[in-house]
Amino acid sequence: MTSSPFSAAPIELEAAGGVPARLLPLDQRSCASLAAGIVAMEPWSVMNYPADKLAAFLASPDAGAARYAVSVKDKQSGVVSVRNPWLKGPYLELLALLPAAQNQGIGSSIMAWFESAGLKHGARNLWVCASSFNARALRFYERHGFARAATLPGLVADGYDEILLRKFPL
Repeated sequence: MTSSPFSAAPIELEAAGGVPARLLPLDQRSCASLAAGIVAMEPWSVMNYPADKLAAFLASPDAGAARYAVSVKDKQSGVVSVRNPWLKGPYLELLALLPAAQNQGIGSSIMAWFESAGLKHGARNLWVCASSFNARALRFYERHGFARAATLPGLVADGYDEILLRKFPL
């Protein structure tokens, strides 16, 4: 792989369903409010994931990850975090859209960008993970060509399994 295609530079997403969206560098000042909205949704609410823990994760400097705020109509509407490189390709470690931004094709636009950027830079694999009880997320990733690769017990929280999914785009 050459240099990472995932940096904190702003990214214009293909408008899906006519909804323009952008990925912007994640501003540490917005981490707490975004985290509070995210943990109120499944799967985080099911696992009773603390907002302060998610906010700390989002705000922590990490040279191996690019973190973005999802902006829809100039309103922060979610978060994306990509770890790269990771097992011969990028790992979409977090994709969370707040309810107002869901079901508008924005997630699909993010997945198209993720795959395109990874492939453009020689990725052999693309990776995502979802909670085993999160049937909606699993269907979403499978619809985008990802296949279940492994079950990871207790990865995010004790008593819960995460499903690692892989897309082998070659």
